[in-house]
Amino acid sequence: RVGRRLDGVDGEEGRKVLKFRSTRARPLLSTLVPTFDEGAKECTHEMAKHNNQCLVKREDRTYLETYNCEYIKSPKPERFARAMKQFYRPDFVLSHFVHYSTVTTDLATEKRHTKGKFIQDATTNLKLERFVDEIEEGVLIHAKTTVPAETFSRDKMCKPNAPSHCMVGIPCPDDLPFSDALHTKNVFHNEKGEFCNCWTNRKVEKYWLPKLKDALSNVGSGV
Repeated sequence: RVGRRLDGVDGEEGRKVLKFRSTRARPLLSTLVPTFDEGAKECTHEMAKHNNQCLVKREDRTYLETYNCEYIKSPKPERFARAMKQFYRPDFVLSHFVHYSTVTTDLATEKRHTKGKFIQDATTNLKLERFVDEIEEGVLIHAKTTVPAETFSRDKMCKPNAPSHCMVGIPCPDDLPFSDALHTKNVFHNEKGEFCNCWTNRKVEKYWLPKLKDALSNVGSGV
C-alpha cells in the first residue's frame, strides 16, 4: 500500500520528494513502568524515597504502540515543517542532511541545461516535492525516546494549567478539538475535567499495530 502511494507520487505526479511535518510524540503513560538510573539524579534510588519513580518503556511493547499519542493533532501547523522527515528518490536527492535535501539534481543542473531558468530553490520546488496530506494519505509518528528523567516531574506538569510540557502521554477524547494557540497552556481535558495532552491515532491502533505485531511474531520463524 505504501509502495503504491509512493509510485503514484513519483509516476503520476512527477514528484521526487514526499515530506512529513514532524512533532515529538508522547509515550503513553499507561505503557510505562518504573525504573531506576543511578546516572540521572532524578532517577536514583535515593530520589525515589520521597518523589515519583522515573518511568521507562516496557520491553514487551513496541515503540509504535508506546508512542501512539500526538500532542499536536493532525494536520500539523506549517511551523513544524522545519523538522520534516522525507521519502525521496535517491536518484534525485544527491545529498541529504538530517531533515533536508541539501543537493538535488534540480539544484545541480548546469546552467547550459536549464533553458534560461538557472536560479532554483530546490527545497521548495512544488513541481518536484510536496507535503503529505495528513488526513487522507498518512502521518509520521516521531517516536523519539522520552528518557526516564523527563518523566520525573509528571505530577507537577501533567495537570491543568501546569507551567511546562507534560512529557508523558495522557490521551484526549478523539472528538476533543485541538487549538494550536492553547496547547502550550495545558488546558485540554476530558468530559470529567481530567487533564489530557495528546491524541491517539486510531488507524495505527486498529490496523497498523496488529500488522506490526503479527510481523514481529514471525521474525525468526521463516514465515
